[in-house]
Amino acid sequence: MWRSLGVSPEELRCDVTLVCGQSFRWKPIAQNEWRGVISSCVITLRQTAYDVLYRSIPKDDVAPLLRDYFQLHVPLVPLYGQWCQADARFASVAPAFPGLRVLRTDPVECLFSFLCSSANNIPRITRMIDALCRRYGTRLAEVEGTDYHRFPTVYALAAASEEELFALGFGYRARVVVTVARELSERGEEWLYRLRNLPYEEAHDELTTLPGVGHKIADCVCLFSLDKPQAIPVDTHVWQIAQRDYLPELQGRSLTERVYRQIGDHFRARFGEYAGWAHNVLFAAELPAFRRRVLALQRDR
Repeated sequence: MWRSLGVSPEELRCDVTLVCGQSFRWKPIAQNEWRGVISSCVITLRQTAYDVLYRSIPKDDVAPLLRDYFQLHVPLVPLYGQWCQADARFASVAPAFPGLRVLRTDPVECLFSFLCSSANNIPRITRMIDALCRRYGTRLAEVEGTDYHRFPTVYALAAASEEELFALGFGYRARVVVTVARELSERGEEWLYRLRNLPYEEAHDELTTLPGVGHKIADCVCLFSLDKPQAIPVDTHVWQIAQRDYLPELQGRSLTERVYRQIGDHFRARFGEYAGWAHNVLFAAELPAFRRRVLALQRDR
């Protein structure tokens, strides 16, 4: 039985939020329907013209879980209005991406997902995360012929070998995943969750003490799982956006640590407390998967 989440498309659109590179566990299963795993629940979502509907296995009411996951306590429409007034570039692409929210994913899932993101693309990262969950995660349920698994614990990943991950297609990332898992198992998994209670800069710096975690991965984890809405992950797309639309004086320069910080500070000054959410819309507008949306918007003008 479908239940209503009671949220308008202007506040949540699954077709952009679930597939723009924040989480890699959601799959389209029918028109306007997606299925994925949050914690130990297999959840199916349906976007309608007025609402988002959901059902889950187990058949508990997972509305509180979904409201937390989608951070529905944050009103998105007023933020879009604020950002459109503050920035012409944002105003030019925002109509193509209504309801694009920042997810609040589990920190362990988020960290290891973005450890797989180096020199990678969303479809391949999704396949790698699927393989990781099938091999090391607890099986939750079979739905319509597909098995769904919980994301592996730090301790399950720490027991993996580089050779096993290499065989699953992780390439050079196999060593990083195993090394970080073993480091976290020594610190205790709760160490990562406690970062939610630290100020942004401190949480960011703590994450970079993990092997293989640079500024970009640290900011992804801060933004998508640690309640730091001002974090600005600067990847190739955001580096190009910054040079083209905001800081042309950076053209021809290298993305040094100082320049990385300069870009983040510029976005934070322009977009405010939820700068990372605004950045996420600008980032989505650069993705090949959404190019048709942007082109259609430009044709209509």
